[in-house]
Parts: sequence; C-alpha cells; structure tokens
Amino acid sequence: MKVSLIIPTMNESGAIRGVLNNIPRDIVDEVIIVDGYSTDGTVEIANQLGYKVIFQEGKGYGNAVKTGVKYASGDVVVLIDADEGYNLSDIPKLIGRLNEGYDIAYGSRYLPESGNDDDTWITFIGNKLFTFLLNKVQHVRLSDALFLYIAARKEVFDKINMKSTNFEYCIEFPIRAHKAGFRHCEIPSRENKRLTGKSKVNAFYDGLRILWAVLKG
Repeated sequence: MKVSLIIPTMNESGAIRGVLNNIPRDIVDEVIIVDGYSTDGTVEIANQLGYKVIFQEGKGYGNAVKTGVKYASGDVVVLIDADEGYNLSDIPKLIGRLNEGYDIAYGSRYLPESGNDDDTWITFIGNKLFTFLLNKVQHVRLSDALFLYIAARKEVFDKINMKSTNFEYCIEFPIRAHKAGFRHCEIPSRENKRLTGKSKVNAFYDGLRILWAVLKG
C-alpha cells in the first residue's frame, strides 16, 4: 500500500526539522505538509530539507487536514502533528493493523504501555469527559477521543465527507467513520511534552465546539 503522511503546520519552526528527520521513509511514500501561513520560518525549513509545502484552504485544523487529503495519492493516509509530540516509530504499527483488515487504526495515550507527557489536569479531565460522551452518546468505543494520530484507508476520508473546519475535526472523524461502518482498532502510543512553540488549542472555545460535535453527531 502506498502511504501518504499529512502534517498540518502553523508556526512550528522549533519542531518541524525534528519531525521531518524522524519520518520512517521506508514506510512513508509521500509527505504532504499543509501550512496555515506560518510567519516563523516553518515553510523555509521544510523547503531546505527538500519538502514541498502546500498552503491550506481556509483557516483551522480541520481545513488543513481536508486540504492534505485532497492532495494525498496514497492508499493509506497517516495524520500527525508537527510539534514533535507524536512517536513516529508507531507509524509502522498503525499501518500493520490495517494490513490485518481494519480500516482505521488510532493511537491512544490511555491504553496500557502508553502515556501522555503533555497532559495537564484540564486536558486530562476534558479528554476523559469527551471520551465518555463519545462512547456513551455515539457508541464509538475509543479510549482516547482527542488524539487523532491515525492511519486510515483513503476511502474512509473519501466517503465520510467531513464538515468540521477546526479542532472539532478530531471528534467528528471517529463519529462519522463509525456511522459509515468502518472497522477500527487502537494501539498504545505516547505523546511527548511540547518543547517549542505554542499549542493552537483554546481549552474553552475549542472545548465547546468539540462538545457540540459529540452531541450532534
């Protein structure tokens, strides 16, 4: 299977070099960097390392992912962040689960042998709440609702017609994929603490959008 890796970026000059240098290129065939008009040199660093950058359509995380999916030519799409938080050695494990017959493999920070070094008490409680609601209201059955570290067959994205434009994309994706009948699984993964740059998530406003996305389905 041809693998496309999508990396949304927005002012990640302190981390993007490390992310790109750690991509398992024996597994990943295509790297699609989708930038939200960074002003800190992120694009220039990526270009220096030999990577082409696509500028996203519209604003927000969800629009960045949708732009990347539009350009992806692989059979499988892997989605990561650009802040060095993701353990990229898990990419072969995620793809391996697709080879077992699953349509989507999710990384989880709350399974045995996983962890989250970037958690605060607010993010921990919020994630537990949204995960409970996701499972209770939408019957998706995940252990980590807000960690969109995934490998998914391209046909999943093509079929579910995502609407979200910002971080609520993370919760809309598993809901729509579940309703469409796609099979999913999880693997344990660890998120590293962000060492550079700033998180783009606003706990209050994005939390409200995510809550609404869970409730409306």
